[in-house]
Amino acid sequence: MAILEDGPNGGFRGKVGSVYGYKLNGEWVIRSARTPSTKPPTAAQLLHRQKMKLNGEFCQRIKPILTFGYQFEAAKDLRRGAFQLGQKHVFNSVIELDAASKPYLNMEKLQVFVGELMPPTGIEVRLENDILKLSWIPNPKYYDSIYKLNLALINPNKPMDFKIGVADAAQGECSIEIPVFKREKFDYHVYIGFWDMYKGTLSNSVYCGII
Repeated sequence: MAILEDGPNGGFRGKVGSVYGYKLNGEWVIRSARTPSTKPPTAAQLLHRQKMKLNGEFCQRIKPILTFGYQFEAAKDLRRGAFQLGQKHVFNSVIELDAASKPYLNMEKLQVFVGELMPPTGIEVRLENDILKLSWIPNPKYYDSIYKLNLALINPNKPMDFKIGVADAAQGECSIEIPVFKREKFDYHVYIGFWDMYKGTLSNSVYCGII
């Protein structure tokens, strides 16, 4: 079923008989139904499919982090939501090709939070049993208690852990009990960033290495 827009002389959106109508770049377009291609996919098409699959699976796994970390950027973009902006970042900046031209995730390039605040500096991370100990250089601009530290722990193939407002930015250090470390032992990539709880602003995340 199609929907007629702008009166009897306007365009339509949807299917009428064997044709489809839609609006593209402000113009009404009519096309016939697409038929499956009988040509074998090219190497470039196969690679693109592999990258899309990797991107989709990984981003779904960390969707809560991307939705939080890109929420304020999404407010500036009328076309994409927070999760879609996160997906775009992963596809364009995080997925790379290895020596065999196979796509993989370069976790050091992942930005789980993005924003205008200055990110943490002088970061040290260590794990003592199931306690994660973080330290950073306090920024004089962020001595108010509205500035918090956010933490994300990500393994590409395992459940993630995500904690917001774990400490005041002015503290310069904190210790966090991570329950997942008691259950399973595998590597996590660590990311931290600042959050202005009052204005709703984040810093870009900082990659802190693997624990």
